Amino acid sequence: YNEYKSYLRMSVDYGAIRDELQESFDSGMTLSYEYRMSQLKQVAAMIKAMEKEYFDAVYKDMKKHPMETNGTDLRFSESDLGYAMKHLKSWMKDEYVKTDLVNALDSAYLCPEPKGVVLIIGAWNYPIMLSLTPLIGAICAGCCAVVKPSEVSETSTEVMKKYFDLYLDPKCYRTVTGDAAVATELLKIRWDHIFFTGSVGVGRIVARAAAEHLTPVTLELGGKCPVIVDDTTNIDTAAKRIIWGKCVNAGQTCIAPDYVFCHKSRVEKLIERMQDHVKTMYGEDPEKSESYARIINSRHYSRLSKLIDPEKVAFGGETNEETNYIAPTVLKGITKQCPIMEDEIFGPILPILEYEDINDVIRYIRSREKPLVCYLFSSSSKVVDLVKQKVSSGTLDINDCLMHMMVPTLPFGGVGNSGIGKYHGKASFDVFSHIKSVLHKPIGMESVNNLRYPPYDAEWKQNLVFNLAYYKPSAPPSFARGMASYAVTSTLAASAFAYAYAWKG
Repeated sequence: YNEYKSYLRMSVDYGAIRDELQESFDSGMTLSYEYRMSQLKQVAAMIKAMEKEYFDAVYKDMKKHPMETNGTDLRFSESDLGYAMKHLKSWMKDEYVKTDLVNALDSAYLCPEPKGVVLIIGAWNYPIMLSLTPLIGAICAGCCAVVKPSEVSETSTEVMKKYFDLYLDPKCYRTVTGDAAVATELLKIRWDHIFFTGSVGVGRIVARAAAEHLTPVTLELGGKCPVIVDDTTNIDTAAKRIIWGKCVNAGQTCIAPDYVFCHKSRVEKLIERMQDHVKTMYGEDPEKSESYARIINSRHYSRLSKLIDPEKVAFGGETNEETNYIAPTVLKGITKQCPIMEDEIFGPILPILEYEDINDVIRYIRSREKPLVCYLFSSSSKVVDLVKQKVSSGTLDINDCLMHMMVPTLPFGGVGNSGIGKYHGKASFDVFSHIKSVLHKPIGMESVNNLRYPPYDAEWKQNLVFNLAYYKPSAPPSFARGMASYAVTSTLAASAFAYAYAWKG
């Protein structure tokens, strides 16, 4: 049956789908505010209609509690949608910018226009959020889109396709499903933008395919997100927030804490308090807790279970191959050379490393690929400033985990190996928009423009061009110097124009 489904998907003409969407885009139907809002309202209705089925689907895929799915996935998308609906009209407006003296009579502005027909490839760990949130941005920008959710979260993807097809305008928005072969076929087609969420390895494949057509990309990837816990922070609160951030979705989160550098004077207390908070959240046996999710499939379970070194387990370490269960696990006695420090963990296993000098930690983080998020727990403004200045990361989250995702005015994305481009809030609109620069010059008063036309041999013209018009490197500006320069330049310009050209009305 699965082979038959795969055959049906491969028989789909994805190029024809793209051409149909291009025809809709070329008609201009997505350009109006009214059309975009109508589709956003359909998305709002869709979220409400699919809620129960989606919760059940995610539970079937990952045994994830409906409340956790609601708060970290569905409601996140709904919140982003509400913010977009509130601000869309202002986002669509032209933004006027200042001009220089030569173009003082002209209008200069930035005009957002939709990029065109785009491809959105989602991920399995938060199926709705990682497919619908970028789609909301594409709708706001006036693009047409093909959305391909991940095949790994099979039940969730089936529910998403059902409701996407029911509620969204098929002339402009299509959902396709399938495995890597389908994604490969989609990547052969020329798109106006590709938005991908997933692993670094697949991100490279997407980037190479996009490069064939010089297609711009947004790559939301991942990596190893470090946590720094210094000796000034509240260790109990830090332990609670870190272990919660690690255990949400059973650690299958691109922004989950990946490893912890804790000051050596606080390590034992941190581990002790983490263990206490795991018991409070999930009980004595997290395997019996309805609040704790499972690993998505046997392949990921096998990979993760091999990372657990029994000799280094501080607490946890229990596994169940039949149900893909891995307990919240903290490892101690970890060094920088341990195998678990090589790649992103993407599971509920948290290694703890000790440090004495914060500068050693910073040097280590800087020696690795730039992380998607850096977490810092500290009450020292000096340490905060040091990490902020010296650690490059997509986001710096101070004294909390994950919660920066809930702020729509904070664009989310990586840097370097952890990703290209940002979204959420207005950034989602911007990523699917081309910001067109526009200069609107009056057709009259041509005598004012004679300065720029040949011949250039008049001495007064050369002097005026040298002193006028363009931004030149100079001493730091001051108000007095600026006013004096403006007065002299304006007088020179007016005198030159009056002398050289008679006013023709």
